[in-house]
Amino acid sequence: MKNKKMKLIIGSILIGVSVGSYFLFFSSSKKVEPSYSAFTLNELDPLLLKGEVKATQTEDIFYDQTLGTITDIPVKHEQEVKNGEVLLNYLNGEAQTRADQQQRTVNKSSLSAQQAAQNLSRAQARYNEAQASLNQSKADFDREVDPDKKEELKGKIEQQQTEVTGFNNEAIQAQQALDLAYTEVNDESAALESEKGKVTSTINATIDGVAMVNEAGKKSLDQPLIQVLSKEKQTKGTVTEYDLNKLKIGQEVSVTSIGSNQTAQGKISSINQLPKSKNGSDSEIPTYEFIVDGDFPWAYGSSVQVSLPQPQLVLPEKSIVTKENKTFVFVYKNGRAVKTDVKIVDINGSKIVESGVSKGNKIIGNPNEALKDNAEVQVVEND
Repeated sequence: MKNKKMKLIIGSILIGVSVGSYFLFFSSSKKVEPSYSAFTLNELDPLLLKGEVKATQTEDIFYDQTLGTITDIPVKHEQEVKNGEVLLNYLNGEAQTRADQQQRTVNKSSLSAQQAAQNLSRAQARYNEAQASLNQSKADFDREVDPDKKEELKGKIEQQQTEVTGFNNEAIQAQQALDLAYTEVNDESAALESEKGKVTSTINATIDGVAMVNEAGKKSLDQPLIQVLSKEKQTKGTVTEYDLNKLKIGQEVSVTSIGSNQTAQGKISSINQLPKSKNGSDSEIPTYEFIVDGDFPWAYGSSVQVSLPQPQLVLPEKSIVTKENKTFVFVYKNGRAVKTDVKIVDINGSKIVESGVSKGNKIIGNPNEALKDNAEVQVVEND
């Protein structure tokens, strides 16, 4: 009987200890379980965009069949050239044939002009001779006193006057014929010079740079035979319509070569407001080109990554509380939730901080109605 009582007492003690431990454990676990999460407010990660190293100036020279056949390419691949330097020489066989034919036409016109000049000379000589005879007859008429002879001279003068008029008309016509012949010679000579100018042609560089010779351009009119690339380089990047408004002219960026991992600094100098042509897919996101100026030592066509700093502080929408026309967040500091007024602006759905909190502040990410200013809280930090 005594032993039975002892067992009941010990059993009761064990049950009591177990029940007490249970409530103590779960009540203590409930007390320490955090109700809120917190994150450290930091700037956005840099915006990374694709780009390619390009020449600031490019001159494309295609094979021009209308100029004839290429006789010479006096520059070598990757040779430095100056503005005005000869890059291509052409010879046009058809133009040479036309020039030869035109030369014969000029020779014929010149011969006609010579004949016209001789005709004019003879006409002028006849006119001068007739005029001299007329003048002599008039002088004889003035000196003659015999009426019969005077009447005879008068008839002679009238006949000579008619001859002078005829010879003068011949001289005028000969002069007109000569003028016409000279005009024809000049016109034909000008046509000859024009054809001669087409026989040989030279193409000169219009910029300083490096000549890139592509022999395939002799057979394909779609490929430039020679490209002159300026030694000054730039980066041409692309950005989607979602990030276009983040770019500003004059903005400083970092440009990193994919191949060498070297980095150079640059500035955005232009942003194309027209999207690049799509490849036929309506679902393709529009992209825009922008130019970065800087000192880029990498080869033409090198792939690069453009890093655009984003110093904005962005608050998750759930961390923001708006009450009574006031906007605030709770800053977690020294174990307490400190109510802090903030000024934010909505840009494309992102809540950008203008004032109130700064980089490094710990923000409670899931405030609720129960959270009060300066309340002591426990949080889970989500950094």
